Amino acid sequence: MKQFSILVLAALLIAGSFTASAKDDKKKGATEMSVFQGGVIYTLPRTGIRIMADVSQEKFFHGPYYEYASKYLGIKNAASSDGDTWKITDLKLETFGAPDPTEVHKANGAIASMLSLSDEGVLMGVNSSVKGEGTKTSTTDFTPSVELPHDIWSELSMHSFLVGKDSTKHSGDKVKTFEEKAAEAGQDVIKFRKRKALILASKYDKLPPDGQAYQVMVNELNKIISEYEALFIGKSYKVTHKYIFEVVPDAKANKPLVAFRFSPTSGVLPESNVSGKPIMLELDPNQDLIRNSEQKSAPAAGEISTNGLFYRIPGSVVARLLNGSEVLAQSRFAMAQFGVVAPFPDGLVNGEYSIELHPVTGAIKRVGN
Repeated sequence: MKQFSILVLAALLIAGSFTASAKDDKKKGATEMSVFQGGVIYTLPRTGIRIMADVSQEKFFHGPYYEYASKYLGIKNAASSDGDTWKITDLKLETFGAPDPTEVHKANGAIASMLSLSDEGVLMGVNSSVKGEGTKTSTTDFTPSVELPHDIWSELSMHSFLVGKDSTKHSGDKVKTFEEKAAEAGQDVIKFRKRKALILASKYDKLPPDGQAYQVMVNELNKIISEYEALFIGKSYKVTHKYIFEVVPDAKANKPLVAFRFSPTSGVLPESNVSGKPIMLELDPNQDLIRNSEQKSAPAAGEISTNGLFYRIPGSVVARLLNGSEVLAQSRFAMAQFGVVAPFPDGLVNGEYSIELHPVTGAIKRVGN
């Protein structure tokens, strides 16, 4: 029994020593951890600009009776030709992060096991459980034309084209002239306009008692009038196209970049299509902020870094989309490549702190214990 008690006591002492050792390991910093062989390659992010454009397209077809619009309906200057008109209706700018091929680094030693990286190898955090997300890229399908009906002018008149014996059965002596058909269509427009006016004025003795049925009647008259007026003034088909362009500027390039090309008659075009006018992306960095960041980021005495870890101090940039001298859109962004790269002090990455970085700019987002 005495020997059994001695064995139990020895086992408890051994277990206690293991527990104490485990607790001590948890308190160890990066310099006290087991040696990590090799290193981890990572990149810092650079900031791209995503341009989202809404563009309206209006395809117009002149009416077959346009020559008689003034004579029979009093409409002057009716369009005599077809046209395709494009217009930029909305522009939005936003930023995204992408790996910077000029900022590839290697973290050595125990600190390498503490890094959190994105799917693209961009540094997201140190001693932190932050999860990096891959860059969401967007593509654009160029849709140059609006979808049109099979038959644009499906009905030129509600009357027969024949005159003579019995035009309702498509038998007669001759075919009506084009102007005669235009005159009939003009008379129909005036007739339906009067009928609509009488309904709205409640001049008919028998009107639908149901308000909804009354509205349906008015809507149908509007539709008929519109269809017959289009024979004189023309018809339009409209659609809105959405485009997305991504540009990653180089901080060393001072010239504006071509974001995309645009033509009022052909719409949005690829950058390679020189038939469209270039929509330029102009970047205006805050030089004072860059200069002061460079001065402040210079390591002071005792603040050297030997761990191979770096972060970015982004610059402030005003981004403008220009159509010639006209400003189409303007936004202010923090952009990584227009700032400076600074080393992490060794005292900040000794395993006692958790650090989270901004995925778009590479700046320090949060420091915690």
